[in-house]
Amino acid sequence: MLENAKITPKQLIFLVAISRLVVSITFFPVFTGPPGNQDVWISEIFSLPASLLLTVPFYLLWKRFPDQSLFEYAETLLGKAGKAVSLLYVLYFCHGLSLFLYEWSAFLTTAVMPETPVLFILLFLFPFCAYAVLKGIEVISRFAEFLAPIVFGGILVIFLLLAKDMDFNVFMPFMEKNIISIGMGGFAIALKTSEIVVLAMLLPHLKSEKEKAKLVLISSYSLIALLWLITTVTVLATLGLDLAKMLQFPYFSAVRLVNIGDFIERIESIHLSIWILSGYLKAILYLYVILIGLSHLVGIKDYRPLVISTLTILLPICLSVQSNISDLNDFLSYPISVWINIIFIIVIPYLLLAIAFFRKQGEKNI
Repeated sequence: MLENAKITPKQLIFLVAISRLVVSITFFPVFTGPPGNQDVWISEIFSLPASLLLTVPFYLLWKRFPDQSLFEYAETLLGKAGKAVSLLYVLYFCHGLSLFLYEWSAFLTTAVMPETPVLFILLFLFPFCAYAVLKGIEVISRFAEFLAPIVFGGILVIFLLLAKDMDFNVFMPFMEKNIISIGMGGFAIALKTSEIVVLAMLLPHLKSEKEKAKLVLISSYSLIALLWLITTVTVLATLGLDLAKMLQFPYFSAVRLVNIGDFIERIESIHLSIWILSGYLKAILYLYVILIGLSHLVGIKDYRPLVISTLTILLPICLSVQSNISDLNDFLSYPISVWINIIFIIVIPYLLLAIAFFRKQGEKNI
């Protein structure tokens, strides 16, 4: 059940952008998909119209049911079968959150604290997650608004500090492969953006500023594409394509190269703090969506009684979701994750939209 809370367009933009960016500045999964060469930055630009196109069914469904989340209008359209759709999306977000929490912990235990168990990291994180979601989406949104200048400013500062060490010849030859491969790369990047579904959950919270929904969508994906471009150029121009593909955490490795007159150096702690805070925001945002879905499934108006039990279930899932980093990277690679997201970002939403169209449900709101 949706809580009676309001968020501003700016807060929603920051929620989506930071949540999507945090994985990219760590694992850089973009290198695993097409075009697979130095033209990947062009694919990231193409991901902007691709993301907007993928958002169309969710936007049209929201226009028909402006006060309902995806969980609610699925049941409005399908009746009891809508519960099955809601359950699928809850499991989808549970899986996504479990993968991310494993990524979050794996980065810390691999690159920063190699002798610290993943279990300890998660046990330390979960109480803070519980506290945040108990406060509600308004507090989570304000945290995103506070965090945004730090994250975006930090990425820009790192780019400027590394500018003197960049070799832009690495981007040549320009468009080495055909435009189809580059376009496919753009769609692959967009299809890895599960935040498209998060938007469907949070758009009803815009309340009195619903007319700005289009601006939110365009601004969110434009900001994501711009920050992707900055981070990708930073990695490729400092490390080169071959080394960037080999490294486990290419952006973190690039940050460690910062050295200005032997005075400004070893600033990876700045990147680390940005990444931890951004990861925390993504974790509580996904947990919030899961709890909204669960409260709808069990038929209660307040999701808060489910917080502790949900985290208790998520803990063993996070620990068992992948056995090691290599397996995790294989799962997040181009073909597997994209095909899974096609079901939840394209197939189910268009099916719901087709049912709403033929049954003429929600037309009065269009």
